[in-house]
Amino acid sequence: MPTYRIYYAEREVGDKRSGDPASALPHYSAYRPGDYVSETEWEEEVDAPNTDGALDSFFKEHVRDNSELMWLDDDGESRPVEGVTYDAAKTYIWIENGKLMEYQGLDEGTPGMVSCPLCEGVGEVTAEVADEYVGEYGEEMAEEGQQEESTTWG
Repeated sequence: MPTYRIYYAEREVGDKRSGDPASALPHYSAYRPGDYVSETEWEEEVDAPNTDGALDSFFKEHVRDNSELMWLDDDGESRPVEGVTYDAAKTYIWIENGKLMEYQGLDEGTPGMVSCPLCEGVGEVTAEVADEYVGEYGEEMAEEGQQEESTTWG
C-alpha cells in the first residue's frame, strides 16, 4: 500500500501588531490570509490505497466530521465541504486545539524514505541520512527557525 506525505500548517490567529493570540476564533469566514502571529509547518505520513483515501484518513484524525472542515475558493472565501471525497489540489482549513490549520498538499512517498531536512521536504533521504544531518546542523537550523525542538523521522 502506498505511503502519502501530507503537508499542513498550524497558524495562530491574532493581532500581528500586539502579538496577542485571539482568545477565541470566530467562524472561518473571519479568517484572512496573513491574519496570524505564528505558523508551524507539519507533515504526516498516511498509508492508503490512493490520494482520496489518504486525505480521508488524515481528516478523520484531525476533525470530528466534515462539518468542521472548509475549503478555500479562488477568491479566498471559505466553503463547506460537500460529499465524502476530497480534491488534493484544494486548500482545506479547520480549527484544531484553538488554532487554524491549513492543508497544503500531499506527495506519494517512497517506502523507507523520509523528507529531506536540507531541502525542506522537497526531496527524500533515508532516516539515517536525515538524522546525521540534523545531528550535525540541528543547532544552526534551530537558530534560523527552520526546525522544531525535536525531530523524528519515519
